[in-house]
Amino acid sequence: PVKAKFPGISYADIFQMASARSIELAGGPKIDMCYGRVDAASSKDCSPEGNLPDGEADDTNGKYGGMGGTKSTEDTTPFGHVRKVFYRQGFDDEGIVALSGAHTFGRAYADRSGLGKEKTKFTDGTSEEAKQMRADGKEAKYTPGGSSWTDRWLVFDNSYFTIMPDDTTDPELLKMSTDKTLFADEGFKPFAEKFRDSQDAFFESYAKAHKQLSEQGSKFVPEGGVKID
Repeated sequence: PVKAKFPGISYADIFQMASARSIELAGGPKIDMCYGRVDAASSKDCSPEGNLPDGEADDTNGKYGGMGGTKSTEDTTPFGHVRKVFYRQGFDDEGIVALSGAHTFGRAYADRSGLGKEKTKFTDGTSEEAKQMRADGKEAKYTPGGSSWTDRWLVFDNSYFTIMPDDTTDPELLKMSTDKTLFADEGFKPFAEKFRDSQDAFFESYAKAHKQLSEQGSKFVPEGGVKID
């Protein structure tokens, strides 16, 4: 319906605007987005499959990632794998940790990523723990299912970084190997601890990383894009 009402706006811009606005409305930072993306004419203009990070190693070979995608992301360690995924795109360790913090928001579904449960006490839609409040204080309506990383998964904050290193948190909260490595790897750990201790620091780094990711591989018209206040 948005595209039909505003046909001059590309799908790429609509998707990116939706991501930035949803984070801001959920209590997260305002992201300095740029618009004017040109949609791909066909699948030939898109990046190949295999560029996204794995949460866990493959059961058959014990490796993360694969040889597909723009460049191989295969590695035997979670920290090596996520670096291969994001270093190629120009991110540093701070940006990787900040982007990982987006797991504070939303859920994982086994039928999509192969990870997570059909539902948990935080996502079944019936238990007291599953009652979700929005950032504006109103109770949210949602379709039950999936596994969340945080108990308040419709609010964007730094709770992901307080939950990941805490061994006493509820076992129904999702903690993937690529999540836990943020507090184990010596390069990632300083930023993970910084974001755990300061939501403002997390928001500042996340907003920069989100903007950078949103512009990866995009062609803008006019060149340089358009800013909307």
